[in-house]
This record gives sequence, structure tokens and C-alpha cells, in this order.
Amino acid sequence: MSEALDMVIIGAGPGGYVAALRARQLGLTVSLVEKGPLGGVCLNRGCIPTKALLADADGYRWARGAVKEGILQTLPGISLKAMIKRKDAVVDRLVGGLGKLLAESGVEIVSGTAAISEPGVVVVSGKPIRARNIIIATGSRPWVPPIPGADLPGVLSTREILSLETLPQSLIIVGGGIIGQEFASLFSALGCHVTILEALDRILTEVDAELAKRFASLLPGRGISIETGVRITRIEPAGSQLRVVFEKKNKGKTAQADFILMATGRRPNFEELGVTKLGIAVENSAIKVDGFLATSIPGIYAIGDVTGRKMLAHVASYHGEAAVENIAGPLKPADESVVPACVFTSPQIAWVGLTEEQAVQTGRPFRTSTFSLAASGKALAEGESRGIIKVIEDCRTRRLAGVHLMGPHVSELIGEATLALAKGMSASDLCQTIHAHPTISEALREAALGLRDGPIHAPSRIRTLGEVL
Repeated sequence: MSEALDMVIIGAGPGGYVAALRARQLGLTVSLVEKGPLGGVCLNRGCIPTKALLADADGYRWARGAVKEGILQTLPGISLKAMIKRKDAVVDRLVGGLGKLLAESGVEIVSGTAAISEPGVVVVSGKPIRARNIIIATGSRPWVPPIPGADLPGVLSTREILSLETLPQSLIIVGGGIIGQEFASLFSALGCHVTILEALDRILTEVDAELAKRFASLLPGRGISIETGVRITRIEPAGSQLRVVFEKKNKGKTAQADFILMATGRRPNFEELGVTKLGIAVENSAIKVDGFLATSIPGIYAIGDVTGRKMLAHVASYHGEAAVENIAGPLKPADESVVPACVFTSPQIAWVGLTEEQAVQTGRPFRTSTFSLAASGKALAEGESRGIIKVIEDCRTRRLAGVHLMGPHVSELIGEATLALAKGMSASDLCQTIHAHPTISEALREAALGLRDGPIHAPSRIRTLGEVL
């Protein structure tokens, strides 16, 4: 039998391929096993394709506004088929580039379905691969609740909806979280009426409640209806459409559309690996790992969505680097205390650190300062001034505890806030930093100024612990 590799990585998504590249930087030998295209869900059916389509939708949304302003005389036609073609070209280019990068880095790519037969041995298509370490990076898969009729034609997963070539006139989205909101933003911008059905009492439960409420108030004007607190009882045919039957406040209601998108969350994906047979510890339907990303069996690690922790592509990539560095030594715990998140809707939402509700739950004193983008010259110039910037300060340490942004391009601004929290900076540190003009980033400084002497361009809006939103 051939000499054992330093590691085998199962799954070539943003966790697995980053781990492979980092391993080669450290001089380790590595095989990367993937049964599908390189890049995993994120590159092929998630992050990248949706952002390509959202970019086109944003252009069309601008055109709609331009017609109202008289800048354009008529609204141009739009081809969803052409959008899908461009999306596919973007994905193909990135997948091809990733394959070239891995090959040039000396990563052996093995195609096929993997199983771990024993510690140190991964079997792919009947062929064993020996390695001193194994990294499980198999990601997650869509989860669909057991709703009668959920398997009917026209009930789509996020993968299937990305291949539609004809724009529906109406769409029901089951799930009001991040994925559901991004698809709602996409299809509503193209003129499709969207209905969101959410089981909880509000949409975007991950988002600070004040921002989520403000965002929800914008949706009816964009052709998006929201029903929260619903319990779906069944899905049934309704002529050429589909009907969702649900209950809300003990009253029966229905919604009808051309298609239904199930955006009800994701679950860790590891059933094919033989985890149970090996005795790897599982907790809450995810592979359990310690602070170093090691499983209960020595020499086997798990990273990204399969661990059930923060299911974000950038967390998976961070995990990949951290696991490889722990294999190479010395050991260093993976630090997930400061992780940014983004919602690529219009307007965008981004945040890092504690929400106001989470800060209240800690019981420690804090203050918040908010700054409206109605006072931002850049936001007004871009025609999107309905956003808000919120900063949260720990009153004991005077350090920033959370930053929450809603507005144009704030996914690009969250990096500054993440760095500020990661380095333990205060509102004063942001205030003393010159921000370019005119930019949305100025609004972050203005919000921070609210925690000191007050913002320059708007009245101060300070809230302390215990006050009602």
C-alpha cells in the first residue's frame, strides 16, 4: 500500500478547497475528494450564482426607478434566460479557475463519493486512500419540513429555482430568513409578485429587530407580501398554479402562485460517510467538534456547515485554514467570537457582534446609537436613503459590542466594523478615523459619534438598556 498522505479532505466547497490550498502552503500532501463540481454549493448553487442574478436584478430595479423619474422613457424588457446564461458563465469561470489553482498548487483532486472505512482510510469508488488526517467538509443540504404536497411539481428548491428560464408572475417563498429574503428581492425586482410565509412572528430573526422591522416595512411597496406566524397544513394543485393552505391565529388562509420556493433552512450533510458506524460523536444532527475542530476520533476533523455551527461560507473557509494549521501545529483554538453576516437584499443588511436583543439578555449595561441614511449624502445620491446604521457599546469596557447596517453596499462596509470588534476598538477609535467623502462609511462614523459628543450631521439618537424599541 502506498505511503499515507498528510491529509484527505472530503468536500471541495469553500471549507474544503481552502483547507487544501492552505495545506499545500504549509508543505503538506493532500487529496481533495469531491463528488460534484469544485466549489460546492456556495460556488455552484448558492453564494455566487445568486449574487450574479441579484446584480442584474439591481440594474433592473434602477431602471424601474429611472422610468418613474423620467430618466428612461420606457422600461426595457428583461430575459431571465439571458440572466441564467450569464450566471452560468460566471460560475463556470470561477470553477475553472479554482481547478487550475488547485492543480498548480499540487492538490490531488479525486472525483467520487467518499466514505471513511476506518480512521486514516477514505474509500472513493472502491479505492482506499490512506492519510494521517481526515478533514470532513461535506457542507449542508436543504431541509424541507414534512408538509403534504411539498413534493409536487412546481415546488422548488433553491437549486432548481436558479435554473428557471421563464419568469413567473407569482412566487410563494416558504421561509422568511436570509435565503428567502434574497430570492424575494431578486424576483420582486423583475416584476414577480412574491408572498413570503414565515412560521415565526417576524422575518429575518437573525437580524437586529429594529433593522428587521424597518426592512419589512419596505417590502409591500416592492410587490412582496408577508404572512408571519403561519402553520402550513398542505400544498395542493390549483389549476395551472399551486395553492398553500395555512393557519394564522387559528384562522384558515390560502396563498396561490405559479411556483413555490422552499427556503426553510439547511441541515448538515454527512450520512454517506459512515460517521455513525465509526462512532464519531454527533450532537444536534451535526458532527461534534472541539475548539480545535477535532472530532471525537483522533486524526479526524470537521469544518464548516457539517459542524452545525455558523453556516456561512466564510466561516467554513476560516475553519479550513484553522484545522490545517492545527494539524501542522502548534494547536490554536478556532475563534468564532466575531463573525460578520450579510443579507444581499435591496437594501443590503450586514452585521457583526451582538444585536440589541442579545445585549439585553446578557444583563450588562450598554448603549446604542443610530444614524439614519436620510442624512447621508451618498445614500441620497444613490436613491437609497431608507437605511440605518446602529452601533452598540458595552458601557463597562467602552468597547463596541455590535454594529448593524442597512443600506446600499453595506456588505462591503461590514469589514471595517468586524475589524473594530475583533481588535477591541471603541466608538472613539472610529470617531478619530477619517472616512472618505462621499461614502456610506461616513455614516458609520456618525453613528459612533453619537456615543460620544453626538453626530455632526443629524440629531443624536441614543438608547440605553431597558428602553423599548
